[in-house]
Formats: sequence, C-alpha cells, structure tokens
Amino acid sequence: MTKPDIGDRHEVQLTNLTYSASAVGQINGVVTFVHRGAPSETAHVEITEVKKRHLHARINEIVSPSPDRCSPPCPYFDSGCGGCQWQHINVDAQLDAKERVLIEALNRIGGLSSLPEITRHPAPQPLGYRNNIRLTVTAVRPRIEFGFKSRFARMHGTAQEGSHDVLPIDRCEIALPAINRALSQIVDLIEDFRYFQVEELTLRTSSTTGEVMLILIFPKRHKPPLKFADKDLRGYPAIHSIYIQSGERGNPVPIAGKRTLSETASGLSFEIGPKTFFQNNLAGLEQLVGIVRQHIQVNPPTVAIDAHCGVGTFTLPVAQTAKAAFGLDLQTEAITLATNNAKTNGITNTNFRVGHLGELGSVKADLVLLDPPRGGCWAEDLEALARITPQHILYVSCNPTTLTRDLSTLSASYEVTSLDLVDLFPMTYHFETVVGLRRS
Repeated sequence: MTKPDIGDRHEVQLTNLTYSASAVGQINGVVTFVHRGAPSETAHVEITEVKKRHLHARINEIVSPSPDRCSPPCPYFDSGCGGCQWQHINVDAQLDAKERVLIEALNRIGGLSSLPEITRHPAPQPLGYRNNIRLTVTAVRPRIEFGFKSRFARMHGTAQEGSHDVLPIDRCEIALPAINRALSQIVDLIEDFRYFQVEELTLRTSSTTGEVMLILIFPKRHKPPLKFADKDLRGYPAIHSIYIQSGERGNPVPIAGKRTLSETASGLSFEIGPKTFFQNNLAGLEQLVGIVRQHIQVNPPTVAIDAHCGVGTFTLPVAQTAKAAFGLDLQTEAITLATNNAKTNGITNTNFRVGHLGELGSVKADLVLLDPPRGGCWAEDLEALARITPQHILYVSCNPTTLTRDLSTLSASYEVTSLDLVDLFPMTYHFETVVGLRRS
C-alpha cells in the first residue's frame, strides 16, 4: 500500500467531529483529520500534512454532504477566519459532538467509568453572544486591518506574506452588537491618533450597559503613546474607555473614560477590569451559576472556598448560602474588584485574598469550587485538597482533557455525582463542564 504524501487526493468517509476544527476519517488505514469536515460525510480531500501517526487534509469537494452541515452565518467563515470552527454544523449537532468529546475524554483519557448521565444545557443564543474579543492588527499605512489570528488560514489559501495568517474582518457574528459598533470606529481612531505600532486589540463590553472598553496592545519594547483625553472619546461614541498596554504581559494603563465595566449577572452586580477574567457569554455564565446554586441548595456548605475566584462570579452566589466564603486568585486587580463587588451587593461573609489553594494553610471547608484556566489545576492545589478534605467539590472546566486528568487524581478520594455540559461557546468546539464530586 502506497504511503500517503502531501498533495495526494483521496475519497474519505468522515465519522465524528473532534475537539478541533476537524472531522475524522481514514486514508489507507491512517487516521485523518479533515479540516471543517462534518459527521457522516463523504468528501474528496487533499493531504496537507503528514505526521507519524496521523494525517491532516482539506476538502476539495463534498461528494455526499452530512445531514448536520448547514450554511455558515458569517461571510468570513469559508475564507479561513480563525474566530469560529463549527459554523458549518447546525447547533444541535454541535452539542451532540461536544457531549461525545466529553464522554470520550472521561472514558479514554481519564479512565473513568460508572459516571452519571450528562445534563446538557444548550446555548440560549448561538450568535451575538460574545462580550470579549481579541484581534491582531496590521496597521501599515494606508492599510489598517484587523482579524482573528488563524492557524487554519493557509488551508484556505488566504494567508499572505507578512499577514501573520490573519484574515481581515470588519465585524464578528458571534460578538455582541456593541463590539461590532466599536469595530467600525477602530480604524479612524488608529489613524487620528497615529497608533500605527499597535499589534493587537481587545474589546470588552457589558451586556447590561452596552459600554465598550478598548485595550490597545503595543510591542513590548515600544513605549505606548498616552496622547488621549476623556474629551477625545466624543469622536468615537461606540467606545467608552481606552487602555494602552505594552507587550502581551504588560499592565494596561488607562488613558480615557471609565476604569471598569459594570455588569449584572444572576441578580448580582459586578465591576470588571481590563484584564480580569469574566466569562465571555453572559447567558452561559448564568447557566453555570444556576448549576452551582442548585448544587449548594442540595448540599448547603458552612464554609466554602472558591479557588479561582476572579471578580467573585461564583464566590458571591455561594456566599448567599454559606456561612463563610473564601475567594482566592493570583491577580491583585481581581481580588480588589471581588472585595468591592461583595460590598456593592451587601454580602459581608466573604474573605478575598491573593494566592492559590496550596497557600491557604489549615483552613477547613465543606465545599471547594475549582474553576482553573485551560491548563487545569496545579499539582499543589490538588495536594491542598487532601489537607482541606472538603465533603464536596465543584469543578468548572473549559478543557475536557485537563479536566479528566485532574478527575483521575481526585477519583482516589472522590466520586463523581453530577455532570453538566454547558454550550458556552457556540460555533466553536469549546464548551464548559461542571462536575460535582463527593468525598468517598
């Protein structure tokens, strides 16, 4: 049998979507990931990459389309924009695929069995939901463009020399309308204030107020210009505050407008800073909070610890039931805002501090809430749980791979009592999982 090579063309029967932008099939018995394929689809494909154990390919022609395939709602999707991966799949099939990905991760990667049935929470709004986007900027006069950085652009032939694989866009279909209104004014702002060295920008908005915060990110060694004043914002009515940041890890410096965004979620008020974490889908966040509240109504905690508290989005709802709630975060700004948010909401039984679970010492709690970044929990945090010995753990995860890794560690002392899948990121392969655990 001939060894597959780049440029070879084959007919492939695709099966399932994977935790990526691809569907999976086989070429000459070799697992093949077909970019933007769909389940139960037959296609003529061209091999684009050969790996030791698998292949990557792109579709040249669809022979028999999947019943789950649909027309993408965004004009940029078929040109290779990296913001979404699954717009060509109907939303019901997206949720089916996400459940399959989660089950496979729990069984194959985590080696977990005898698990409870997964409760699915569909997205209330599959488009126009995102309150936060980050775009790469190409500001070479007279051309100023921005778009999502995409590792898939070359598969569509849209990558150009010096483009950093960015497909220029002027709107985003999954972003809130306020963000798209602000995008229409970005080019004028960059030109008017000669911010031609800007490399990236972040737009955040409040679903409650519609106000928009703009963070302009410059090269690390470039001293960002501070020439801007509150009065200058009048020329850009869709933008309500501006921050300047030097480098990927730099601290944003406010130069105009409000310092925070005000948001209302699940009946609570929150102030959000330029770099503090807040879920990018308000309706999805309220689904997550509803799951947490439902759990603590069944198992009311006396003392609770939120190990990744951010601005208090879970700590404050938990504190409304618990006798005391501790919130931990590594970001000082998040702890300051969480403390203020508790005061704003009249919640007095919280204690927020900078640090992680492994530094908490001898505090005992009957509930620990984990909501780590994509990398999952630190080993020190999992070790700390052995000292704290909570009766219950709620693990909120955006990455099924690291979730199952951590659940494998926790399974020595805890059993899984509930599994909730929340489609927080429709049109992409990402999703949130909430796992309830009880001490064995």
